[in-house]
Amino acid sequence: MRITVTNLVLIALLLIAGSFSFLLYTDLQEAKKKIEKYQDIEKLNQRSEDFIEALVYGKHKKYLTGEQLERYEAGLKEYGEPTEKNMAKINEFKIHQLFTKKQKNKDDEAESYAIVQIRYETGDPNQYGDDYIHTLTVNSHWVKDAGEWKVDHIDMALLEDSRDEMLRKQAEEALRKAGQAN
Repeated sequence: MRITVTNLVLIALLLIAGSFSFLLYTDLQEAKKKIEKYQDIEKLNQRSEDFIEALVYGKHKKYLTGEQLERYEAGLKEYGEPTEKNMAKINEFKIHQLFTKKQKNKDDEAESYAIVQIRYETGDPNQYGDDYIHTLTVNSHWVKDAGEWKVDHIDMALLEDSRDEMLRKQAEEALRKAGQAN
């Protein structure tokens, strides 16, 4: 069998095409890994949103793990299961900001930060002036538990309370009346 120039060119082209295909395959695998990572954070972001809503309505047990789950169950033993009768009537619930990020160099840990506004119905549902409004921050620490994202620590803080303004006005009115009485 004679090796011709044409055969050498074809073999060279075949080797080049094979190495190019291998490079494309490895690039494709890396791209798939990156996409999976972003899809995981998107799923976690949606799970964070669902968790916050469940937290507001007292239905968040399925999202908890570790110490936070133990604290939740201890609260159930001490105070009983929340019922509609002992829960405030929530008229409106909004997540103003939600940010979720994975911990650096830890694929199985993440944190989410949210600013949440809850409006409770206290009087006529069509009249906003009677309602009680809380603005909270909710910081959640997430871990993967059996392949599923769960919360093992929650920090909540009250940013604003609509009663603050009402109490300030009442205090000003009382001071004004006290000044008139003198």
